[in-house]
Amino acid sequence: MRQVVCEAIMNSGQVSRNSWHACTGHLAPCAPCHLVVIPKHKRNRPFTSRSQKQAISQSIHNSRTPLVQASKDTVVQEADQQQAELPTRMNDIPHHRDKRRWFYSEVTQAMLAALADGQTRMRIRCTIPELNPEMDVYRIGTLLEMVREMAYALAEDGKLVKVCVQQSMGQGVFQGLPLSLSGVRKIMNMMDWGDIGEFVSFGEVGRDQIDKASYYILVAPQNVVGTTILTNLGDMVDEAESEGKAVILMNPVLKDIPSAAGVMGVRGRAERMAFADSFIQAYHFRHLYLSSQMMYPIMGAMRHSYGSPWEVWKREDIGKKEEKYDLVASFPAEPQGKQLNDAFKNRPTEVDPSKPWWANL
Repeated sequence: MRQVVCEAIMNSGQVSRNSWHACTGHLAPCAPCHLVVIPKHKRNRPFTSRSQKQAISQSIHNSRTPLVQASKDTVVQEADQQQAELPTRMNDIPHHRDKRRWFYSEVTQAMLAALADGQTRMRIRCTIPELNPEMDVYRIGTLLEMVREMAYALAEDGKLVKVCVQQSMGQGVFQGLPLSLSGVRKIMNMMDWGDIGEFVSFGEVGRDQIDKASYYILVAPQNVVGTTILTNLGDMVDEAESEGKAVILMNPVLKDIPSAAGVMGVRGRAERMAFADSFIQAYHFRHLYLSSQMMYPIMGAMRHSYGSPWEVWKREDIGKKEEKYDLVASFPAEPQGKQLNDAFKNRPTEVDPSKPWWANL
């Protein structure tokens, strides 16, 4: 029989049949989910040494404890001090645990900074290879681990958190869920939420989902053919804001998907775009490639954390299997087209803020 191991139990030296929510780095995920099958010849081998376990446990505790009580300035200052360098070799799949935890910490700190500043509508975009549904290495376990870290930070002061996954939408043969969200609700129910289990609940997207929870994390909300999620999402956000609660979108995809039924056509597009833009960007990280159709090689990265400028990083090879990222430019707003080209070519970029972004291309 296959034996599935929970990371928390494995680190304590006990073996169980609970779900394990972090990839070992040397074992392959089972099917399209986050579960990992432990081969017989490796079941008795510890993942890490005792000293490594203690160091990891202490680092996780240190990264969680001060965040909830910190002010916006403190959170941003800590983020700037700790995230001086970007993780390298992100094309190595599966990602190392330390690389994942780096992004978990970044996202959590940026989210808390935005909440401390009074923001109630925010979105987070982090599309490293394991979080990019357009890649065949997309791993839903990594996304849910990140959501769990966010929930930990929000629930540590005793407030309730609700994690929402959109329900099946559409009509007839077009009814269903996007492939990237298929089975996510079941996986969340299987996850070990630790000490915050009593503070976390699960739901869908809609006005009727607003209850006693103070924070609502929506996992990858997106439109489907023939139906838009924006209607339910708009009602939910309006109801939450009327009660002073925050809505956080994790990797949303709110672009229109035109269909033969005329849904998400030209009519109403301006209103839909305005609603999508009403969510402030609490965190943004994505790799830059030669073109939007090619995911290799990685040319650089774009990074933005709430309260900080938009940064453009350039990747350089410095030896065999070694690379580094150099900060080449910073912008007050998200850079586009010509600005990115000029940044990579080390040319000065002049931007007129009074003009729309396409005028600066």
